[in-house]
Amino acid sequence: MEDQKEEILTPYTLADRNETLVKYANFSFTAALEEVKGELKVEKDFHKRLGLLAAQSWILRKKLYVALHDPYISALSEIEDTDIFDGLDEDDYNDYDSLFDEDTPEVKIEILILKETSIAGKKIAKDTIVEIEEKEAKSLIKAGNAKLNSE
Repeated sequence: MEDQKEEILTPYTLADRNETLVKYANFSFTAALEEVKGELKVEKDFHKRLGLLAAQSWILRKKLYVALHDPYISALSEIEDTDIFDGLDEDDYNDYDSLFDEDTPEVKIEILILKETSIAGKKIAKDTIVEIEEKEAKSLIKAGNAKLNSE
């Protein structure tokens, strides 16, 4: 029965549908549906709209299937019975990966040392360019020991 449904879609509609699904591969089902609905509101091209509607239908069908049979799937790309996501790297970052991150990465800034100073217990000579965490860079700049590197 699934094969019969696939034959109804033209190759262009399938390509548009798969392009949309790949774009939202690491989104949760709900987030992907919201994004597709948003695109449907602004898209004027008839054939692109068909692709978006096909993607929306696919997401709804798979969301229902997953809810009934495999509730631990959290993103579209985790569905195993399709070859749509075969080209994607499985290590891509998705919405749920950040739940278990211990630290958020600090923003680093490149500064030029104006006076000899110590950073993390190490002496840094004058006219040295270093990249350090934003918080520490701002304190050195405020103290007059460094300035933002303009190169």
